[in-house]
Amino acid sequence: MRRTEKVESPRIRELRITWYVIRRSKITLVSIGVIVFFFILGILAPWIAPYDPTEIHPADVLVPPCPKYPLGTDYLGRDYLSRLLYGARVSMFASLFVVALTVAIGVPIGAISGYLGGKWDEVMMRFTDIIMSFPGLILAIFLAYVMGRGVFSAALALSFVGWTSMARIVRGVVLSEKEKDYVMAARALGKSDFSILFGEIMPNCIYPVIVDAVMRMGTTIIALAGLSFIGVGVQPPEPDWGVIVSEGRIYLMDHPWLSIIPGVLIIAVVLAYNMVGDRLRDALDPRLRRELSVKIPSEES
Repeated sequence: MRRTEKVESPRIRELRITWYVIRRSKITLVSIGVIVFFFILGILAPWIAPYDPTEIHPADVLVPPCPKYPLGTDYLGRDYLSRLLYGARVSMFASLFVVALTVAIGVPIGAISGYLGGKWDEVMMRFTDIIMSFPGLILAIFLAYVMGRGVFSAALALSFVGWTSMARIVRGVVLSEKEKDYVMAARALGKSDFSILFGEIMPNCIYPVIVDAVMRMGTTIIALAGLSFIGVGVQPPEPDWGVIVSEGRIYLMDHPWLSIIPGVLIIAVVLAYNMVGDRLRDALDPRLRRELSVKIPSEES
């Protein structure tokens, strides 16, 4: 009796190839662990923080690390560990919101522009060029001031600035995909433009979007911290890594940990996102995937 072989789903196979490439790099696995760790810290901050991050202890100002305050206190006597934990919550999730909004704006604009072409493409890309002509961070600072200081305004400002490069990436991919045979076949079958664009073309554009989104997370964390540092992002006494660095810079000579620790945390998370993004770029490279599609069955068996 002939044994029937189980046919593997193409999507499952794509995930297997991606995971195969990622897990071969220990640095990438460590980077993923760092990112997940800080997200977990942000989620659990209300339960694991020893104190309220805004609670002031006047008798314990600038206390060095001790059993009562594991990482010491700041210039107002607030527990430093609690502020770092809540700061992770703001930095990690605010950057996630910015990137999600950037993708939500940039992907449809780039896709529609590349697919329709002609005058629509010309108008949309010229508007994109106008936004890109302004220095990004300066425009974000201006918009944050106009909309009012705060993390939400800073996030909206960075999203408005950041969608342009995402739109450019998607437009380029759509321009190359829309002339391929499978799109011609979909048109011959009478499918609508909406169905062809978002049902046929866009699934093939997802890889560049994923890579750019992951790489953008790191730069967004730096940008949000920078806006908070200069006073247009998160507003004191609310904790944010940028705010904590800004508050501690005055005491850098006598109490350097107040600024160094959040700075190191920002660098660690940004490096982790960059490492994961670089590896994802390799994992989602079409040429490498074609080679691995032949090698993996023999190596995994």
